Amino acid sequence: MSANHDGGSGFHELSFKLGRNTEGLENLSRLFQQHCEDDDQRHVENVKLLTDNNAAITALAAALAPISANYTLNKKRLAMLATVGFSILIGLSWAAEAGMKWAVGWVLKIKFGGP
Repeated sequence: MSANHDGGSGFHELSFKLGRNTEGLENLSRLFQQHCEDDDQRHVENVKLLTDNNAAITALAAALAPISANYTLNKKRLAMLATVGFSILIGLSWAAEAGMKWAVGWVLKIKFGGP
């Protein structure tokens, strides 16, 4: 090893570097411990916020239950809506068919003549 400023064989410099590394590790350990404490604190805050959020959602669901009960589809209401919808669809298709027959007949009458 090379000689240092005090004329020694470099043990002083090696000891100084090891001391600085130890100090850096202590600082790193302290920073990691602080990070863990901050993380634990954030976890506690997040759990409290989620608990409050769940309570608010439960209260909102309880408040909306009477309103939503009127708009839910039971089997009877669904069957009635399907019947009405199907009837409307049949009526519209019948009207479309009659309209197309009339339009085609009118066009053929104009094009080829007829009674």
